[in-house]
Parts: sequence; structure tokens; C-alpha cells
Amino acid sequence: MATSSNSKSSKATKAAPAAKPVPAPVKASAAPAPVKASVAPAPVKASVAPAPVKASVAPAPTKARASREPSPEEIQTRAFEIYLSEGCKEGNDLENWLRAEKELRSR
Repeated sequence: MATSSNSKSSKATKAAPAAKPVPAPVKASAAPAPVKASVAPAPVKASVAPAPVKASVAPAPTKARASREPSPEEIQTRAFEIYLSEGCKEGNDLENWLRAEKELRSR
């Protein structure tokens, strides 16, 4: 009979299934966080290739226009010479440039 008491005690020692963990309660906030307004990016314009430029033909020199146009470098050099000859007076840039242009065109 000792065996029968052993069998009863083995049934009593079985463990109960483990309890599942309970998640922590979620705290309720007073107001939701403000959402920042996002600015949509500006639309990208499709790039359009420029129209091809037609080759221009320079007009043939005439008697009235026998001399060539002075280059910007020539005008700049002459305007600087005028600036130096007038004692390096400041503020006459445009006047010196126009005078140099006129002098070089009249040659």
C-alpha cells in the first residue's frame, strides 16, 4: 500500500501553468503632440533645350562702315588711359568708358 500513497503524492506535485505577463498600462496624455506643417517642395520645371541658333552671316563691309568695332578690351585699355591722364579721378568710370568707345570708333 505504500505504493498507492506514492502515486497520489506524485499527482499533487504537478506545477500549474505559468501566468502570462501583463503589459504595463499606457498613460493617456492631455493633448496629442502638435504636428509640424510641412512645406511641399516646389515643382521642378522640365528643362527645355534652347532652340538652335541659326548661323548669322556678317554683313559685308560698306564704305560707311569700313572700320571695325573696338573690342571691350580695347575700350577698357583706352578708358584706363583716360583715367590716368585725368589724375585718377574716381567716379568717372562710365564717362571714361563712353569717351574711349567714341574715340576708338571714330578712328
